[in-house]
Amino acid sequence: MTEKKNFELRAYDKVELALLYYCPGRSDETAMKTLTRWINQCRQLVQALAAIGYNSRRHRFLRREVEQIVRYLGEP
Repeated sequence: MTEKKNFELRAYDKVELALLYYCPGRSDETAMKTLTRWINQCRQLVQALAAIGYNSRRHRFLRREVEQIVRYLGEP
């Protein structure tokens, strides 16, 4: 039986969160591209992030942004 780690709702570096979603061990670039694509494909998530002032140029997801990502994409 595989032990499931509990996901902590907190601020994450974007690459750190991307790697959690997209298989640890993948390249940072591949993980980021994949997570960005998943976010952009979910119109409701894009709108929710815009409503709370998401800045795509920032290198971290704030806790409230992570909450929205988890709400729409599920826990990594």
